[in-house]
Amino acid sequence: MTGNRKKNIFIVFFLIAAMTAAAFASAFAVTQEEKDKALQDAKDAKEATEQKRKEAKDAAKKAAAATANLEEAEEKLEDLQGEITATEAQISNTMAEIENTRAEMDAKEAEIADQNEALNNRLTAMYKTGNSGFVDVILSSESVEDLLTNIGMVQKILESDQNLLRMLQDEYKELEELKQTLEIQEANLQDQQITLEGQVATTEELKAKYQKEADEMHALEEQMEAEANDLAAQAQAMQEAAEAMIVESGGQVEVPAGEYAFPIASNWVCTSDYGWRICPFHGREFHNGLDLCLTSGTYGAPVYAIADGVVTRASWYGGYGNCIQYACGGGISVLCGHLSGYNCSSGQFVKKGTVIGYIGSTGNSTGPHLHFTVFQNGDSINPLSLY
Repeated sequence: MTGNRKKNIFIVFFLIAAMTAAAFASAFAVTQEEKDKALQDAKDAKEATEQKRKEAKDAAKKAAAATANLEEAEEKLEDLQGEITATEAQISNTMAEIENTRAEMDAKEAEIADQNEALNNRLTAMYKTGNSGFVDVILSSESVEDLLTNIGMVQKILESDQNLLRMLQDEYKELEELKQTLEIQEANLQDQQITLEGQVATTEELKAKYQKEADEMHALEEQMEAEANDLAAQAQAMQEAAEAMIVESGGQVEVPAGEYAFPIASNWVCTSDYGWRICPFHGREFHNGLDLCLTSGTYGAPVYAIADGVVTRASWYGGYGNCIQYACGGGISVLCGHLSGYNCSSGQFVKKGTVIGYIGSTGNSTGPHLHFTVFQNGDSINPLSLY
């Protein structure tokens, strides 16, 4: 009986232990699943924040462009108003010239009429008297020389009248031509004024359009910034949750400057610095990291974790080829690109100095090297600032 009781007690303890182990294993599995989800959520929130920031920047650029167009339209309006004012002054001056010319024409016309009437009267008188004037001139002449002189004077008077009349008529014709020219100028200026006023109306419409666009883009920029700030707050909370998991795994999240490990062996050389450069694939671009090689044995050389962290990506990533990303805490995350292979997986906790992958030449690469980028709160920084 005693043996059976011991046997029963052993079975009960065994069952309790098995149940406890199963519960522990289940709890561990849930914790790992929650860890992966928290890391992915933090990553998604950061990407969403970056997208909203990008949309806000795009809206700001469009708002700036619309504002520039608005200012250009305002300057054009000022120029057009100045042209209209100058044209109106020209029209006014031309109309004054036309009126003066008309007055001169009226005076010249009266002068012609008077001269024509005087000549007609003189000729009529000579006709009615049967050229008695010539007879009187001949009879009153005291000598042949006097006679020739008197006859020449009469002829000169008649020629002078005719010449004066022709001159007056020529002057009147010139005034008439001037008047026609001025009237054409006036018509052209009035057409020019109408054209300018049409341009003013069109420019006013453009100004209103650009003002509306600028207002809309500024409003969109503010909206995107507000949404980005909300997402940034969420991302920060998620990052803190991920960092808490690093701590729970025995890792370190606050690493003082100078205490980060370097990602490759000490015989490294930098073939492309952080900053603006000419890329063989994209032309002029901002290089957000360092391209690192070794003085010997670059291909397949190990890549080390620079600090304790949790892997958020271990897969192909566009131009980076085989890529590893991991969060180190303190807002710091790392990207290692162009790898030949991995020594970790997504969701895995890695210790500082452990091998996480191997240098390669995958993706957009001109030869074996490590692309090394460091992000701080979502923005790239010069990796060398950590050392």
